[in-house]
Amino acid sequence: MSGQATSDHEDFRTVLWKQQQRVVAAVAAEEATDATPILQDGEALSSEEYVTLVYELHHVHLPELQAAGVIEFDRREETVRRGPCFDEGQSLFKHGHDR
Repeated sequence: MSGQATSDHEDFRTVLWKQQQRVVAAVAAEEATDATPILQDGEALSSEEYVTLVYELHHVHLPELQAAGVIEFDRREETVRRGPCFDEGQSLFKHGHDR
């Protein structure tokens, strides 16, 4: 694997890993947000990586946050809102805990 390919793969893993943190930050700022991956400036994904990210977001990250009561994920409307334990969950992310 070339150095660039390794770097791109690591960038994708970072984007994937940070989705929960980014969702919590987005919901804190907006009260509700779309259930789509949140990319930062300069982050570029291949179409395959984007599809993987959407799958992981919808089937892993959002359900985990919902199970913890941090968010409410409406699959039909494709929206994410604050859950009953949002404040507690948000404080964990502010202190650097990803799960």
